[in-house]
Amino acid sequence: MRSDRDGAKLAGASEGIRAADLLRIRPFRLLWLNSFLFILIQSTQRFAFITLALDLGAKSDINGLILFVMGIPALLISLPVGVMSDHMNRRTLLLVSQTGCLAITLLIATMVSAGTMSVDWLIVSAVVSGTFIALGTPVRTAILPSLVPPEKLVGAIAVSTVATNIAMILGPASAWPVIAVWGLEGAFWLQVVLYLVGLVVLLPLSLPPSANAGIQRQSLKLEIMGGLSFVRGHEAVGSFMALLAASTVFMMAPWIVLGPQIAEQNAGASEGEAFALVGLLGIGQFLTSILIMRFNHRLVRKGLWFMCGLCWGSLVQTALGQSSTPWMMGLFLFMWGLGGGLYINLNQTLIQNNTPPHVMGRVMALHSLLMSGLAPAGALLIGVIARRVDSAPLTFSGAGLVMLATTLMFLGGRKHLHGLA
Repeated sequence: MRSDRDGAKLAGASEGIRAADLLRIRPFRLLWLNSFLFILIQSTQRFAFITLALDLGAKSDINGLILFVMGIPALLISLPVGVMSDHMNRRTLLLVSQTGCLAITLLIATMVSAGTMSVDWLIVSAVVSGTFIALGTPVRTAILPSLVPPEKLVGAIAVSTVATNIAMILGPASAWPVIAVWGLEGAFWLQVVLYLVGLVVLLPLSLPPSANAGIQRQSLKLEIMGGLSFVRGHEAVGSFMALLAASTVFMMAPWIVLGPQIAEQNAGASEGEAFALVGLLGIGQFLTSILIMRFNHRLVRKGLWFMCGLCWGSLVQTALGQSSTPWMMGLFLFMWGLGGGLYINLNQTLIQNNTPPHVMGRVMALHSLLMSGLAPAGALLIGVIARRVDSAPLTFSGAGLVMLATTLMFLGGRKHLHGLA
């Protein structure tokens, strides 16, 4: 039986991925569209939060604090949400997440338009927004393997990643003219509209029952420990989780906290240009994702490709921090996106392909915890460091060098990860 499944996987991987075949699967298509809209919002939301904070007079440490409190919910509830995802109605969890995000974004847009927003209220709004995002994010990733045949999982992740990249391009691109006409408040009202459309798309979604249906549920603590024990006992999954944690602190967090500051104060970009620059990051990721879809069958040693992508990204990050013009920053962001395409496509593939269905929700919740919860914690640290050394560019580039050293350590010391599929 196993050889038959392996043969099917090899047959599916022997050709390029056809997105149209996957999008004919109705549940996958609805989830894909909802996730696309969700990422479209996220591609500008944190950037909009930081830009608004700067307009309100906040500094690097306050920006880091805002992103930290936005991630506190992910730190606190991601693992319990993973347990719920393995046992409860996952459609309900997605609907609650979508509705909550819509409500808090509507409140933020209203306060910004009325001129009543303050740094304190922005911090409170970040906590509430982060709570509803943390409720839905691990569920979206955990249910993906249940919507497509096993041999099409790599393709489904690649098609989803293409949607992510398109969203990262369109989000900043659409925010630029909106800001030009209606100001920063227009970006928040655009998010309200997109959340509403995403809710409409989500309503007809039907999902298969959980792999744990009919199995007696243990205590929350034991359920969480079951997921953590799997990650700790699986050397490959544990190693890639460690790399994800490092990349979150030393790559994602510096960009979230210091990216807007470097764009506006060091590269001399306007608010609208800063949003557009983020789109170039998405273009790079989009191109790499298309290449992965076309030549997926040639990426035999996916673990090695993933770590090489991290090395490339770390080197580009070091140069990106020293950008002195919008054009220079745009070029480096595009180059950063090329490596980011490998990172985004392969990290989820490597983890999901090596995780059994009955713990998928908890493992992907840990994945979400690292990506969404650890990023704000890292943002708080990066913000404090940048304030202490009084140099956003130096802090940003230094973090890139630390990430490069970490990746090289894994690349040279754990060669068994190179051939992981």
